[in-house]
Amino acid sequence: MKKILIIEDDIWILNSLGSYISGSGFGLSTCENWLEALNIFNSFKPNLVILDINLPGKNWIEICKEIRQISNIPIIILSARGDEEDKILALELWADDYVSKPFSPRELLARVNSVLKRFSNNKETDKSDNFLHYNNIELDLKNYLLKINATEIKTTKTEFLLLKYIIEKKDEVILRENLMKDIMGYDNYIYDRTIDTHIKNLRKKVGNEIEIKTLRWIWYKIGK
Repeated sequence: MKKILIIEDDIWILNSLGSYISGSGFGLSTCENWLEALNIFNSFKPNLVILDINLPGKNWIEICKEIRQISNIPIIILSARGDEEDKILALELWADDYVSKPFSPRELLARVNSVLKRFSNNKETDKSDNFLHYNNIELDLKNYLLKINATEIKTTKTEFLLLKYIIEKKDEVILRENLMKDIMGYDNYIYDRTIDTHIKNLRKKVGNEIEIKTLRWIWYKIGK
């Protein structure tokens, strides 16, 4: 059974979302602040964290950093802020998905399943070969580490999986629809800007080592 940790200070959201998540077959632990979450993190060993962006007492950015020091499990951010800059910042700081409030529990559950599915699928494909190389890029598939010229570059798991996918299909034109399905885990194609943000972040991190070309957000291809 996959286990979810929800960190949310709004009791109504915490209880209603917790009931929906646990009723969908997941193990569940909930808390209202990071100090409480930290105390149960190691014993509960969640497979995914749902984190509210406006927790009292500690900045959510610091919380993301602390989670990443403990574990590489995926993080989904919840936020009442509609600002695109907040979304971009969250995805740059090791979050794997971002859900704006108000949201339906059904939508969030779909995103939880999608995130868990893509990481589970990647673990299955990593068994045969632990490294992937392209120019000066090295991907450690077992530990989700990106190195460029032997220097480690921080990425989210989603960014890592995107780069792996694009390199493996370096001689192909990759339809946006396929990226949404194979990496984001969406079975039905929907227009979602999250994938665009991940691609934008990747371009910054890999620099001139790899050129990811696009055409009107329809397809992606390595340029060199």
